[in-house]
Amino acid sequence: MSEEILRMSHICKSFPGVKALKEVDFSCKKGEVMVLAGENGAGKSTILKILSGLYQADSGEIFFNGKAVKIKNPLEAQKMGIAMVYQELTLVNEMTVAENIYLSIEPTKKFGLVDRKQIESSIQEVMGQYGIELDLQTMVKDLPVAQQQMAEIVKILIRQPELIILDEPTSALARKEVTQLYEIIRSMISMGKTIIFISHRLEEVFEIGDRVTVFKDGSYVDTKKISEITEDDLIRMMVGRSLQNIFPEKTQPEQEIIFQVKNLNVPKHLRDISFSVRRGEILGIAGLQGHGQTELFNAIYGILPRETGEIITAGESLKIGNAKQAIKQGLALVPADRKNEGLFLLRSIRENLAIISLDQRKKLGIFIDGKKEKKFSLDMKEKLAIKLASLRNEVASLSGGNQQKVVLGKELAINPKVVLFNEPTRGIDVEAKREFYNIMHDLARSGVAVIMYSSDLMEVIGMSNRVAVMYEGTISAVLQGEEITEENIMYCAYGASLANKGERTL
Repeated sequence: MSEEILRMSHICKSFPGVKALKEVDFSCKKGEVMVLAGENGAGKSTILKILSGLYQADSGEIFFNGKAVKIKNPLEAQKMGIAMVYQELTLVNEMTVAENIYLSIEPTKKFGLVDRKQIESSIQEVMGQYGIELDLQTMVKDLPVAQQQMAEIVKILIRQPELIILDEPTSALARKEVTQLYEIIRSMISMGKTIIFISHRLEEVFEIGDRVTVFKDGSYVDTKKISEITEDDLIRMMVGRSLQNIFPEKTQPEQEIIFQVKNLNVPKHLRDISFSVRRGEILGIAGLQGHGQTELFNAIYGILPRETGEIITAGESLKIGNAKQAIKQGLALVPADRKNEGLFLLRSIRENLAIISLDQRKKLGIFIDGKKEKKFSLDMKEKLAIKLASLRNEVASLSGGNQQKVVLGKELAINPKVVLFNEPTRGIDVEAKREFYNIMHDLARSGVAVIMYSSDLMEVIGMSNRVAVMYEGTISAVLQGEEITEENIMYCAYGASLANKGERTL
């Protein structure tokens, strides 16, 4: 039996109005991948921030390598051999990859000059060990997200930690990049490292994990070997019940077309995009990442300038040249990156919910009616079941799933005719996903045009009445009914045609 590297006993942590951890126990063994699972708000991030020195526990004990330790800050955690790769990357955009990796631990030579040759040599050695390739002289801001994630991992590995925490490391990665990350994790394990892995993707838990510990509502639930449980077992542990039917039952759309895009072109991004949405329908957008899905939503919403293209709701052609005009015309966008594009993290939950519908609560055209705003925010909190201590708290204090509900709430405040969902459930837990699916389903049934892009094929298949597959900035196929399968979507995502199944157009 492997030796225990970490034990956290009776850990308690409270924030104003919230008891985040209640006498929690957590441990892991040397050389294993321990998955930490649970809904958003279950306490996973809190306990790991305590372990990495960002937070201090109110009470409880931590034992690392058999010794009782006090971890006062992240630097102390690093010195002990504990490192964390955060979901939100911590790299400095205006510095090179090499400068980021050795930031604050730069080796020096005579006269205090930084030894750049040693830096590059050391980084190349580590990258060689784990099969990672990066251009060390490239500015971080010029790297795609996947390579930034790899740079973050190398930054950790160069410090030779024993225990590595990976918080949602695959949330922004394509399948090929996820496979590479798995290989890196297995290499880490073969070299004696221990991994704590957080993911809301069930397939990842069963692909990479050795054991799983489940938290619920700030309390410890259980620890199981991955080989001894099923996906349904794990879901039941996390949410207290089975979720065999996570997706709502699809309804038959009406024939009435409520939204159309015609001949949309954006130089270097999109070519001749045309599609329509019927009343009661959810249109799924699929395809490999980077083939124009986000650009399509941004062009419709007025963020990305169009060369040509007509956008039509209820038979009326709309003039949309920017996001403000899109909002006035009843278009809403739930962006993929909620922290950078959907929220003002340091502003209150109430302010975030109210921000784009302020005109509805103005007095004399200038002042905001505070009573109406408070009532609106409370109503939206109840409608979306947002879990919070106070509307006055910063939105950054919420769990990922509740932050995403705030993003959706501020968009729903304009009573939209069209909602564009870009990766709507990225980084949120199973039960929160189920809530989002029901909301999307209800919106479609109420006559709102719902268009959803997701890199999760099961989500696209489970939610969509039709699926438009994108390839190199155009729609390569439209699937419906029994055509909507993972195999067909992937086939079309590589530009192939399902000619033997008949041509379909939107």
